[in-house]
Amino acid sequence: MMRMLLLSSGFAFALTSMSVAMGSVPTAGRVTDDTAIYQKLSEINVPRQRGINFDSEIAQLSKAEARFNEELPTLSKDARLRGPMGRINGQKYRRSK
Repeated sequence: MMRMLLLSSGFAFALTSMSVAMGSVPTAGRVTDDTAIYQKLSEINVPRQRGINFDSEIAQLSKAEARFNEELPTLSKDARLRGPMGRINGQKYRRSK
């Protein structure tokens, strides 16, 4: 009896899993919402809104960039770490073999 219950629940689980997995894949002839992603880009016609001027936009972004600087803690100000960091910074770089 227990074996029959386990077998039937396993079969139901497998059938449900297969129907969910196969239901998420569209058939070959079906048009889906993401079909526009794969169309030729030459088919897309967009009217020109304004002239392109990168200099003004770069200046605007540079001006706004200062607002987003983070005040990160520096470890070099810690007295316990100042000595070891100085030794590490003083070592000449050697390429590993």
